[in-house]
Amino acid sequence: MSSNGDQEHMNMPESGGETNHHSLPLPEPARAHVTWKSRLSTAAGVAGNVMEWYDFAVFGYFSDILGDVFFPPNQTGDNALVESFLVFGTGFLMRPIGGLMLGYLGDTFGRKMALEHSIFIMASATFLMGCLPTYDAIGYGSTALLVIVRLMQGASVGGQLMSSLVFTLERQPKDQWGYYGAIVQSTATVGTLIGGIVAYAVRESLDSDALMSWGWRIPFFIGSTVIFPGMYLKYHVEDTPVLHAPPPVTEASGSESSSDKVNPIKEVFSSTNRRSLISCAMIVALGAGGFYLSFVWMAIYMETILDPPIEHAFAVNSVALFISGVITYPSAGWLSDQVGRMRVMVVGGVLMIFAGPIAIGLISVGNAAVAFFSQLLLGAGLSLFGAPSNAWIVENFPPEIRLTSVSVGYNAALAIIGGFTPAIATVLVDHVGQVSPGFYISVLAILS
Repeated sequence: MSSNGDQEHMNMPESGGETNHHSLPLPEPARAHVTWKSRLSTAAGVAGNVMEWYDFAVFGYFSDILGDVFFPPNQTGDNALVESFLVFGTGFLMRPIGGLMLGYLGDTFGRKMALEHSIFIMASATFLMGCLPTYDAIGYGSTALLVIVRLMQGASVGGQLMSSLVFTLERQPKDQWGYYGAIVQSTATVGTLIGGIVAYAVRESLDSDALMSWGWRIPFFIGSTVIFPGMYLKYHVEDTPVLHAPPPVTEASGSESSSDKVNPIKEVFSSTNRRSLISCAMIVALGAGGFYLSFVWMAIYMETILDPPIEHAFAVNSVALFISGVITYPSAGWLSDQVGRMRVMVVGGVLMIFAGPIAIGLISVGNAAVAFFSQLLLGAGLSLFGAPSNAWIVENFPPEIRLTSVSVGYNAALAIIGGFTPAIATVLVDHVGQVSPGFYISVLAILS
């Protein structure tokens, strides 16, 4: 965590306002009149966000089934589950690449175009996931196809969330960016939550044979409906007006030649932007690893790894996720608008240092009620740290390279830490001990 001197040097705002330390200050326009059309455009972006994250998360919730369907049978221990989680992680490797490509598209041609493309890629990949042949049908060919489709999902979601975040915040007053940034991230949580609810419903409704034979395909076919908000965005939403986007350059202005235009990819990695880019990735590390351990891996841990398993583990996980990600999270974002981003984030970060091992130790006892309240503790810490960070990372980049910068920084943390956290946690349980993943959270909290 930075000292006050570092904060001033890096121009990291302590309040809800935005600091553009790479460019001339932009005039603060009057608050835009909210119309039904702007509400519908926001709703379409939110709906796309929900469904994309449903698509991305449902893989994690069915990792145990996919491990049996797409990998050699009768493996010892949790090897098949670890292999499935590794494929889950490969999707995150594509996130920085997808973020870079779609971020460039958004900074160059408009936020809406980037959002549309990410939604269409996700819809295609998720539909294909539901159609894949199994290991019994074509052997390792099915595993290779699974990896390819997962990489497509990773490229899509790598550009989607940050496109949605910037698309939304640039249409809102800056003194409310904490709240609206948290709302955007909460919609991603809603998608993850819906994935958990669907996983619970499918698992409770089908027997093991049906689930292994065809039931696992149902959630992926449901997820392909993400195409509908994408169609609405493409044909019914304009990319303007916005409050805080970079000003357009027209031929009539004649003030900027094509050779003088900012190249977002070049500027993102420039020396003047590098420190903000690294700080963005480090801040995101806790939310990346903490969330996927606490609310994606944890459901599998309680259902499959613990012996005996926690009864109705997916229901426990879903209710805890709803309270933490949909109720607590926006409140923490609003609080950061009132008292400052860093103050709220420090409280959340310190809480997670201690909450990680304590909560996972309690969950390992095997009691559903204890597990529920332990997940709420983890969710409280993640909300206090993560909700303000959405606005914080956007505020630290100028509009002309904002989307590319936040996409690269955010997705670098997801690729390095978030995606492989479930596999790492599973290996830690097998070889170190049941509480060891909690200390992994503590390390991430100290880093962030």
